[in-house]
Amino acid sequence: MDIRQNRELDRRVEEALSKAGLKDMASAYLIDLSSLACGGWRPDEVIYPASVIKVPIMAEAFHQYDQGVLDPGARIVVSEANQTTTAETTPLTAGYEATIEEMVDLMVTRSDNIATNQLMDVLRRERVTEYMRTLGLGSFLLGRKLSGSEPLIADPEMIGRNQLSALEIGRLLALIAIDRLPGAAAQREILSRCVHNEKLVPGLSPGDRFAHKTGETGDTSHDAGILETFESKRYVIVLYTAPAEHPSGADASHVNPQMTDFMRSLRPAL
Repeated sequence: MDIRQNRELDRRVEEALSKAGLKDMASAYLIDLSSLACGGWRPDEVIYPASVIKVPIMAEAFHQYDQGVLDPGARIVVSEANQTTTAETTPLTAGYEATIEEMVDLMVTRSDNIATNQLMDVLRRERVTEYMRTLGLGSFLLGRKLSGSEPLIADPEMIGRNQLSALEIGRLLALIAIDRLPGAAAQREILSRCVHNEKLVPGLSPGDRFAHKTGETGDTSHDAGILETFESKRYVIVLYTAPAEHPSGADASHVNPQMTDFMRSLRPAL
């Protein structure tokens, strides 16, 4: 996939970040899928990816389906060891028997941390990392399981902090958008049902469709997805934010209105 840097797209992204007051705390990446021209602002910045890391895990599940080594209908008993708090209500209590495809769906559409941790046991984190690197995501690492709150989940197989830059998730989403990966259409459909629509989505125009995944911790607020405009133009848009300061005891969601402002400023230029 030959993605080429475009200074005009760099300018549009930087201008939208400035208008939203995010320039000093953000990493952003934009790909025009019609031309594969790209632009961004500090797209390689090292910012913890939070739940955006779940998109590569989904991609590896479909890769293993395609290889015939994993059956999406296979049933797995959810482990007590993978229990942690998660954003939405979940059926994945210890002892619950879930299919692989059910866990993939919950992981992405509802950002289910328990599904993510159980899938890491099934798929194997090293295989996810290996696959991403064969796709050109050279700095990607799936290093540890996810925790919804303190204390962090015990993870004896931890090999480091998860790494996925705005640039690299942008390039993975582009591969999904242009059908370069197994199960790309199914992956887009799952992304289209993300229930967390408080970041970039409110800044879209009526009739736009955004298949995406968000991420949020006490220090980060992210959104990354595939935009199809009502004019049938297609883009990948990624915005990572890492606020230096936020209200005591709060998460980083206070920047969500600024993320909306970024999209609202960028959208007329697309």
